[in-house]
This record gives sequence, C-alpha cells and structure tokens, in this order.
Amino acid sequence: MKTEDISRISYRNLPIILGVIGKADAGKTTFLAMLYTLLLRGERFSGYNFAGSKTLLGWDELYYKLKVQKNKVAFPDPTPVEYLRLHHLALKNSAAKLFDLFLCDASGEVFSYWSQNRDDVRADNARWVYRHANAFILFIDCDDLIARKNKAKTEIIDIAQMLQYDLKNRPVIAVWSKADKKEKVHKTIQESLSVELTEMFPQFTEIDISNFSKDDPDALVHENNIKVIDWLLEQLTLPTGVTFDHPVINSKDPFLFYQGK
Repeated sequence: MKTEDISRISYRNLPIILGVIGKADAGKTTFLAMLYTLLLRGERFSGYNFAGSKTLLGWDELYYKLKVQKNKVAFPDPTPVEYLRLHHLALKNSAAKLFDLFLCDASGEVFSYWSQNRDDVRADNARWVYRHANAFILFIDCDDLIARKNKAKTEIIDIAQMLQYDLKNRPVIAVWSKADKKEKVHKTIQESLSVELTEMFPQFTEIDISNFSKDDPDALVHENNIKVIDWLLEQLTLPTGVTFDHPVINSKDPFLFYQGK
C-alpha cells in the first residue's frame, strides 16, 4: 500500500504503524520477508492470530524473493529511494478483537539523509515514517560494524539521535541484524553502542536476528524475528479493536439461511 491507501483500513479501526528504520543494506526489507515467511510456516505473535492482509501480493513478492538455502540466502531487492511501502497485517486477539498493523518499508538512503538534516528534501519518506509511527525498529548492521567499525557506529548513532528528537513515549527496539556474525564485531563497539542507545531511549530493548539457520528451530531466525513485533505490541496501548458479529438471519429460506458452515 501507499500512504494514501491507509484510509482503506482506518475506516474500521485505528491502525498501529511500526517504523522500520536504518541505513541502506541493514536488512530491513529482508526482515519483513522473513517475518512473513515465518507466519506462513505457522508461527504467530504472542496472543494474536493472523486474520488477513490487504497487501498479500506485496508480502508474497518479498516471500518469493527471499530464498533460504543451506549457508546461502537470496535477498529481496533493496527498496528504491522514491518508495514508501506499507505492509498490512490484520491480527485477532483472544477476545476476537481485530487490530490492524502496518510495517513501513522505506529506503535506507532516506534515513541517512534525514540523520544529517531533518529538513533535507530527499528525506520526505523518513519524515513521514517518523511523524506517523507508533513505535520504531532501529536496525544495526553487524556486517557494516565489522567492515567499517566506528564509522558505521557513528552513522547508527546519528540516526538514533534524530529518532530521539521529539520521540515522546514511543518505544524503540534495536535489531542487531546479520547477528550470526555479531561475535566478529569489536566488543568495545558492541558495548558502547548498547550503552548509548539505552541512555537515549526510555522505552528500549535490543535483540539479535539472522536469516541463516544453524539449527531448526534457530533462536536468531525462528524466534527472534517474531519477538521483535511481540515486544513492541506489549509496549503499546492498542486501540479498542473491532468485533465482527455474524448476522442473525431469521428467514426460513434455506438459501438465505445458509452461512457457509
């Protein structure tokens, strides 16, 4: 969906919007693809069942581009700079209340522009995500920290500082992506980055994720990708939700009375 399509959902329920934030190639789009792959496998969010989606074609496109084989992964295409895509999930809780969830997919470049200048004309999509999101997923690229060390850390902190501005009480979860390689990130960088982020955000946690499975199930892949959303949903005050009751049909006409059971 595009941002102007949100009204197709919001007429029935105030949706929750999760901002997926991070530099280019940090694993944001791949995270969305893996999330949907796990849901297709039968995984579910804690306390919620999958109840549909208005963006199944978009989810399917991510799913078919994420090809996971032993020690090898074919990743989805990077999100183009001009795109801001919204992926929708409808969730139903144990009380049969329906909630709508959007996950934003914007190019990493726009967040880099935004981190240097809040008003950069090239950062429109980053500003939209920041303005409208109820909570944020901040990506930390372990590969980049291994290769560029403190330069990569500085870029993460730049994005985090912009995220901190006027954050109010919105929760933030830091996702260490490609965490199967995290042990190669210098310990000093790991520790200092965690400390700085914890000091910045009052409602904060961090988690390691990966797309490479050493076992099945693998906590980094099969558990933690789901737990990212679980933690955010636990922190948020969700809208009342809507209940769809089956209509009461009093007609004796068997055709009208039939309800598909």
